[in-house]
This record gives sequence, C-alpha cells and structure tokens, in this order.
Amino acid sequence: MNARNTVVLALDEADLSEALGCSSEDIESMQNDGVLESQGQLWEVGPARDYLRDAVWADSLWR
Repeated sequence: MNARNTVVLALDEADLSEALGCSSEDIESMQNDGVLESQGQLWEVGPARDYLRDAVWADSLWR
C-alpha cells in the first residue's frame, strides 16, 4: 500500500485531526470538498495528506 492509499482507524473527529495534524475545521472542509472520505471508522487519508502538503507549500509562496 502506498502513501496515497493510507487508511487510518479514527473513532472520532479528534482522532482524525490528530492523525492528519490539522484542525477539526480543516477536516470538515476536506470532507465537504470530497478530499477526505470515510468507510465507517476507516478513513483514506492519502488524498487529504496531499491536499494539506500542497496547501502548506502554496501558503509559503504568498509570504
């Protein structure tokens, strides 16, 4: 399984936020945008990690 297909077990939003290292608002935004999808309590986080990495990179360009 490559990093793009990483799946984590998250019992609640706090677990998911901790696994991705972002705020609960970011989690909600990624869910609304279809970047982060669940399969019950299993979450495929590869695309979300890519999204967060790209957001940090883009943010560094504007500073």
